[in-house]
Amino acid sequence: MANRNKAKGTGWETSVADYLNEQLGQYRPDWKDGDRAVRWKDPTDRDNIRRNVQEGAADIADLGVRPFAGECKAEKSYDLAAYVRQAEAEAKNAGMPFGVAYVKRPRAKTEDGYAVTSIRTHAAIVKALREAGY
Repeated sequence: MANRNKAKGTGWETSVADYLNEQLGQYRPDWKDGDRAVRWKDPTDRDNIRRNVQEGAADIADLGVRPFAGECKAEKSYDLAAYVRQAEAEAKNAGMPFGVAYVKRPRAKTEDGYAVTSIRTHAAIVKALREAGY
């Protein structure tokens, strides 16, 4: 059972990373037709969204989505408070200003999943965007 759940979680992490990379223009236009190893426009770009290696006690989240640390959750029942707590703690470990939980929505496409933050994080994002001129 644990391996099945792990595979489900890994699949969700990969789906979220692929969706975000495609939407943010990090992948080549024909990336789905070829070898996954050559999907990047620029493999060295620090804005590429990649799955992180787990670090144990000092975990840095499932995805690096600069300036976010993204924690992916694909579970039957939701615990949003725990997901946000974990995302924020792992953002701190990763040296990122924002933590976000990417929560799988049952029987829905990746883009219809949820990106969940605390209101504190949301306010910090709004402040940063306003300071950048938005």
